Amino acid sequence: MLKADRQLGLLNILQGRTEAVRITELATLLHVTPMTVRRDVAELARQGRVLVTHGGVRLQAETVSAETVYDLKLTEDRLEKDAIARAALAHVTDGMTLFLDGGTTVGALAPHLTSRRLTVITNALNVVNVIARSRRVRLMVIGGTFRRESLTFLGPKAVSMLRELRYDIAFLGTEGFDWDRGFEVPDETDAEIKALAARTAGTTIVLAAGSKLGRRFLCRFANWGMVDYLITSERRDQDMPPVHQGTRITWVHAENG
Repeated sequence: MLKADRQLGLLNILQGRTEAVRITELATLLHVTPMTVRRDVAELARQGRVLVTHGGVRLQAETVSAETVYDLKLTEDRLEKDAIARAALAHVTDGMTLFLDGGTTVGALAPHLTSRRLTVITNALNVVNVIARSRRVRLMVIGGTFRRESLTFLGPKAVSMLRELRYDIAFLGTEGFDWDRGFEVPDETDAEIKALAARTAGTTIVLAAGSKLGRRFLCRFANWGMVDYLITSERRDQDMPPVHQGTRITWVHAENG
């Protein structure tokens, strides 16, 4: 994992915690050595993004904003995300109703949909900002409690609204995926929306950069049996099967995107 990816993953983990996280736990979650985590923590501490305490590491209050973390995600794996979005278009035909949830990988799909005759349901502000400019796409926005870390609307109201709707495809992002556990995110309210969308959609497609493979988080929103397709970027250091427990996996190459 590249240093930028590790540090972004570290910040993501800390975003979901109210207490300090020990170095050893961070190392386990990121699949790196404690020494590597200490170096990353030291660099982030010098930048004023994290605070090292006797109990471990936590976010530096009010110096690491949700917007800062989201901006970091926008620059992470940018070419791969665009290639993934283009591959996802193969599943979309005019007249469909789609659900797009939050995150920058799913967000990369939104600009490719604006010229299509579709209905798009979303709880993601970044998707709303793109689709709202289209005169061809019918846009339905899910409301709820706004989560700044992901620019999404979540919580009981969001769940209630989404439960009443039906859609042909749910395009979902993930903070991590694992060959054993499936797909995971740090926040339980985010996981609740994703799990509901996966159960309700005619087809569930997860869009995830290859760097997310092996990242583990607190809340699983789907096992492999709940996901029809995973579209991800090929990583030379990983042996990805074409099918995993019924989920078809599409590999994309960023240089061809």
